[in-house]
Amino acid sequence: MRFGVAGRVAVACLLLAAIAWGRSVSHFPPLVGASETLHWSSNQQLLDRAWAGAVPGIAADVTVLEIYNIYARARSQRGSNAPWRDQLYFALRRAQAMDPYFLDVYRLTEGLLAYDAQRWKDAVNILASSEPWLNSADPLLAAGFIAHQYLHNDALAIRLARKAITKPDASDLTIGFATALIKKKSGCRLALAFLESRLHTLPRRYRQGILYRMQRLRQSKACIEEERRQVSPLRQ
Repeated sequence: MRFGVAGRVAVACLLLAAIAWGRSVSHFPPLVGASETLHWSSNQQLLDRAWAGAVPGIAADVTVLEIYNIYARARSQRGSNAPWRDQLYFALRRAQAMDPYFLDVYRLTEGLLAYDAQRWKDAVNILASSEPWLNSADPLLAAGFIAHQYLHNDALAIRLARKAITKPDASDLTIGFATALIKKKSGCRLALAFLESRLHTLPRRYRQGILYRMQRLRQSKACIEEERRQVSPLRQ
């Protein structure tokens, strides 16, 4: 019984420490104004890793909850100067520093930071930096697609796509996208197919950014012309 009591005490202490720590990191400053910016730095990264300590999963979970809070608050401020984008980026960086193996960090980076906040370069940087930590093609594939579709940097996109296809979980979509990029045959249909495949990576309430990108793509002149070219031979 002595060990049972000691175990309960240890668990209680751990919970109290986790609650206290969670309160200390889960309250970001109010949404910053147009003249203020949250700056990410290597010192901040080291600090967050130190905060996470032996429980990086719990630390990252708390930060991801704050990411959801930032996004929820931001939805009511769409017409503003969008300072929430800086907070979102900062929180995602913190979560990655605390637990770089946490897949949700990369899913939220793609779904919210890229497609919703349109922080394309920042999203690519976070997604691409998953390589040393994750043996997964998914973040690299997403980074490659964003680099191609929105940064118009095919050299970077091809490098990322080539890295993605070396991962053990590389799917047919990954290989097909990488091949199309390398052959420079990617177009509207491939882009829409890719975006549609990403919908399942996010909860339904956080899919607005991807859905909006799909709608914009379908309405683009390039997409309309490509569809017209596909239909024309069928009518002949």
